[in-house]
Amino acid sequence: MSNPSARRASLALALALALALALALTSCAADDPDSGPEATPTPIAKLESTELQVPRIEFCGLVPDGAVSDALGGKAEDEASWSNGEEVALPDDGPDVPEGEDVVHELGCAWTGASGATARAWVFARPVDPAFARAAIRSGRGDRPCRTGSLPAFGSPGATQTCRFPDGRERVRHAGLFGQTWLTCEVVDDASKANDLRSRTDEWCVEVANALNTAG
Repeated sequence: MSNPSARRASLALALALALALALALTSCAADDPDSGPEATPTPIAKLESTELQVPRIEFCGLVPDGAVSDALGGKAEDEASWSNGEEVALPDDGPDVPEGEDVVHELGCAWTGASGATARAWVFARPVDPAFARAAIRSGRGDRPCRTGSLPAFGSPGATQTCRFPDGRERVRHAGLFGQTWLTCEVVDDASKANDLRSRTDEWCVEVANALNTAG
């Protein structure tokens, strides 16, 4: 018969080796970026608007390059930014928009892709209260040829506007109040891509809001 003490020692050693191997494998899996599920962006419907702290700052460099590419459907070929009080060329977004330049009271940026798609985002330069936000939303309801609604909730209050222009382009825009900051973001692309334009805009606006967020 074998020695019971020796058997217990052998069993303890085997358990220790098995535990060490399991820990090593777990560590390797944690260090491997391809070992876990790929992170997915926050759906806009689950964006915690009331918990975000959105400052009124120049933020173009904070927006991830991947978010820009996803919004445009490809890499950006042109980028522009503007600050409060600058004269900025107005975007060619339909017949109701006058040509030329205007002095803006915003901090914002725009990216354009090879296909002509454009992603923009900006914050109003001064603090905004809910009364101003509601007035801005009411004003937007008169824009033509656009439809304005309150869903999904982007900011509080907030609005979503969809415009289809005679030249065959479509624009989806979310705008809303985050604390005292009025944030607007939009994507413009060929109307033939309308099926995914809304989802691209939703993801784009979530990315912009999260890039600006200083909470946490």
